[in-house]
Amino acid sequence: MEEEKDVESLIKALKNEKDWKARAEAAETLGEMRDARAVEPLIQALEDKEGGGKVREAAIEALAALGEPAAGPLIKILNDGDPETRAAAVETLGRMGSKKAVEPLTQALKDQDSNIRYRVTQALGMIKDERAVEPLTQALKDRDSNVRKSAVWALGEIGDRRAVEALVMTMKDEDTEVQAEAIWALGWIGDERAVEPLIQTLKTQDGKIRKNAVNALEWMGSERVIEPLIRALKDQDNTVRAVTAEILGRIRDETAVEPLIQALRDQDNHVRKNAAWALGEIRDERAVEPLTQALNDQDNEVRENAERALRWVGD
Repeated sequence: MEEEKDVESLIKALKNEKDWKARAEAAETLGEMRDARAVEPLIQALEDKEGGGKVREAAIEALAALGEPAAGPLIKILNDGDPETRAAAVETLGRMGSKKAVEPLTQALKDQDSNIRYRVTQALGMIKDERAVEPLTQALKDRDSNVRKSAVWALGEIGDRRAVEALVMTMKDEDTEVQAEAIWALGWIGDERAVEPLIQTLKTQDGKIRKNAVNALEWMGSERVIEPLIRALKDQDNTVRAVTAEILGRIRDETAVEPLIQALRDQDNHVRKNAAWALGEIRDERAVEPLTQALNDQDNEVRENAERALRWVGD
């Protein structure tokens, strides 16, 4: 009985308190109590714009905690109310991971408001349901680059191989951030069909794109990536070279030993540092003399990694 009174008093506070901080606190506590009677009042609180949106934020968190009992009422408002309320409903459905919401959310990918479409792609990425793959693939053609980028992220989160060909095409998107996200997604999915397109991407002019491609190639787990990665040790961008050296250390392929030994003389200290670490990971005796010379490097971190690598090679 006491708990029932608490729920009722909190609902009353959520509706009637003049202080937005008190309303936000009431919403937060109702989420912790997980009482289904709070669903409708919390949905109404999604329209509360005071406190810079803090009440709405607390209501979203509470509804997500309540879970499926809140899904139906939230789905009903996807096509109603002002854009901010619809966006809050979409975000909440994503946070609660509602499978029931997948089809209604995919319909909302056609909303005229680009912010709604963006939030829908985010929600579908959180839910990770394979039914969303085809609609998200279509969203890769959205006129808004933020929607396309988020759709790529969502497809990577779902990890369905049906999206690979569309994501390969998206690596040619006019927006470089969308391209970069597509490369990450293909790396996460790890389909062999993406290996050659990723290798070709290493020839692009954008250093960030090349860096993402190097990371994605590591995740592919294919022997075909070793030679392209070795070539990337001579990339014009020192960040790309440094990341590549580290990746070759994680792969531990002996083919990379001589190129990594050469990288110990790179002009950039981060490249030299990572090359020393990578040689320690591979543990090939050919690296002993070059690593010994690296003990005299002007950079302290290079010297430390060389010393550590020599211990590993000797084990």
